[in-house]
Amino acid sequence: MNKTIVIAIIFGFVFLTACEKDNEQEAKGAVQSEATFHTTIVGGRVGGAWSVFAEGIAESIRREHEGAIITVEPGGIVENPLTVATGTVPYGLSYAMTSYAAYSGDEPYDQPYEDIRSVSVVIPANYYQFIVAADVYYDSFEEMIKQKAPIRLAVDQKGAAGEIITRNILEAYGISYGDIISWGGSIDYLSGSKTFEMMADNRIDASGDAVSAPSSDIIEASTLMRLKMLELNGKVIERVSEKLGMDAGTINATAYPFLEEDVATVSTPAILIAHKDVPEEDVYQMTKAIYENFDYLRTVHKEFNSLSEDNMMKVGNVPLHPGAEKFFREKGMLP
Repeated sequence: MNKTIVIAIIFGFVFLTACEKDNEQEAKGAVQSEATFHTTIVGGRVGGAWSVFAEGIAESIRREHEGAIITVEPGGIVENPLTVATGTVPYGLSYAMTSYAAYSGDEPYDQPYEDIRSVSVVIPANYYQFIVAADVYYDSFEEMIKQKAPIRLAVDQKGAAGEIITRNILEAYGISYGDIISWGGSIDYLSGSKTFEMMADNRIDASGDAVSAPSSDIIEASTLMRLKMLELNGKVIERVSEKLGMDAGTINATAYPFLEEDVATVSTPAILIAHKDVPEEDVYQMTKAIYENFDYLRTVHKEFNSLSEDNMMKVGNVPLHPGAEKFFREKGMLP
């Protein structure tokens, strides 16, 4: 056989073998890429409800993508938008109102963080709840202000979402923390559990925060003392909603045994946010996983019971990530 032909045959065999190996490795890589979804979600404090919410979302992804590696890290409502906006982690949970405050540079943030994008509602409503001891002599904000009640008020930590809402509600009624102090009252920056402990000891008269309804802290407190809840008037709801990017809300009388009628207030959903540079396909798959796992999520925490196709895209004023928008449009959930 001609020497040149032999060399050509050998070269061709080696070339085909190399191509087959390359194709095989490429196919394996494609399968591995398709099977592996690797990301991080920042949630709430360890053992708290928000860490459970984040883990529920993470498990939804694992159920849809075999081999997915989803890490859930602790965080906070105010801190998480910064963590996401600066690219420290790709995903996080926060209130819609807090995410928008970060996006637009409003309190408690010192500048706009415009790299935040919204993905999906996680918990559709967190209601502002102003709880007072049942034996106080006023039944409304208007009475409290008219009588210049020396209220001992507990608010969340300074700059936290609940504290900002409380302060803005008081301002919408025309008063400030300083006014309350001038009436002989006090302002204490406390967490929910500590607040109700002090209320049971008659050291605190009232507390305001945005939490789920029913709230486990409030239910537990109601077993130790008599409570009542003050509602907001229409003008205050309108002003606070417009200023903070919140919504009007109603707490159903069935939420707590001490309520005799529905309570008008403001609310904000908890949402999943992402950095704008997270790939569109990744966010699409994240959104799809939440949508496909409503039934599972309802077994994770009762707060997921109200999450549905009708409200998961109602994320507030932070722009949707293109991946989430693509999914919602495909499902006909957006025009």
